[in-house]
Amino acid sequence: MIARQLIKSQIKSPTVSIPGSKYLANRYIALAAISPGRTIVKNVPNNDDIQAALTAIKALGAKVEISAEQILITGISNYHPQHPIILDCRDSGTLSRFITAVAATLESKVVIDASEQMRSRPMQEIIDSLVELNVIVDSDNGHLPIGLNGPIKGGKCSLNASRSSQFLSGLLIAALKAKEDTLIQLESEPVSQSYIELTIKAIEKFSGAVKRINNREFLIEANQKLLASTINVASDVVSCSYFMAAALIAKTSIRIENYDFDSVQGESKLPSVLQIMGAEVSKEQSDLLVKYTKPLKGITIDMGNMPDAVPTLAVMAVFAEGTTQITNVGHLAFKESNRIVDLCEQLKLVGVDCEYGDDFITITGGSILKATRVSSCHDHRLAMSLALLGIKIPNLIVEDAQAVEKSFPQYWQYLEQIGIVSEEIN
Repeated sequence: MIARQLIKSQIKSPTVSIPGSKYLANRYIALAAISPGRTIVKNVPNNDDIQAALTAIKALGAKVEISAEQILITGISNYHPQHPIILDCRDSGTLSRFITAVAATLESKVVIDASEQMRSRPMQEIIDSLVELNVIVDSDNGHLPIGLNGPIKGGKCSLNASRSSQFLSGLLIAALKAKEDTLIQLESEPVSQSYIELTIKAIEKFSGAVKRINNREFLIEANQKLLASTINVASDVVSCSYFMAAALIAKTSIRIENYDFDSVQGESKLPSVLQIMGAEVSKEQSDLLVKYTKPLKGITIDMGNMPDAVPTLAVMAVFAEGTTQITNVGHLAFKESNRIVDLCEQLKLVGVDCEYGDDFITITGGSILKATRVSSCHDHRLAMSLALLGIKIPNLIVEDAQAVEKSFPQYWQYLEQIGIVSEEIN
């Protein structure tokens, strides 16, 4: 386990260019695996989640060729191994849901497993839906590991997507290869609507189609003829959020090159939240400019469609005037950590006035803060956001700092580029 101590921060109006989005890349990799022919994917981020995804589709029969500029994926074709395929999703919750969908399109027996931490995350929702669609599923307790025997037949299924939109995203991908048309009916309003749109847009890039009958019903035509293509992965908007926050906490400005202004991902709208708090936000061609001009103000904000930016916003709220109320975030309890409880308990360790409930976080700025040890709780989002406290709390130590490798392995180097220096310690 690696800890990092924040040494100094001297941010001076930097410019950064952020790697591609793992959310987009994960979807493109899954779709490329079930598409005949060869798909070229460029600007793919190099992190644990993506490496796990590429390893998984190779185990399912896809071919993967990696170079410095791109990844070439040849889709699965007539792969029928004699023994069950064993997949390790490592620490990737997204992969566990998406690869379950890909595996459901095959006739082979597939066993899907992951780390101990991921084994605690729910899978029952997608299990129930796949069983309705004629997939044989072997699971003791609704968690990983699970065994699958497809192929998916199609038909009608109901789905509870109130804890994670990834269940629906996975089913949308699997249903593209079903033998019959598939109607997915949601039992309640789904969380993280923007991530569902992200999946539908990704499917369209492969010439697939999802008919959205209404907010709770999705029709997918059977056995769609997906087409491989060349895809450039847009910059990761969540990774961008840490650098916006860093500039505002340091009371300076930042330019983020090639920001994905057209993204349907909810977190891409974080700049508008910063404007409400008092930041100056502007667009210059393809770049985003965020500038501190006056003290930030606490706000009340529904972050249901921006879940992965909640830790970033929470840390900014520590340095804002007044109280910030973050609402509609109950689904954060089912991420890599319980991002409601764990985030707030770590903030309290440095002296933050913080309260929380099942679906809200309340932070009052202006507390007297102290340097101490905080933990990422093995959560990459907590590691990256808590590190920003070090801008104002010299010698803050972030334990389990290697958690950033899940989505942004170069995070500490990128911080150093803009003047936030840290070092590994025991």
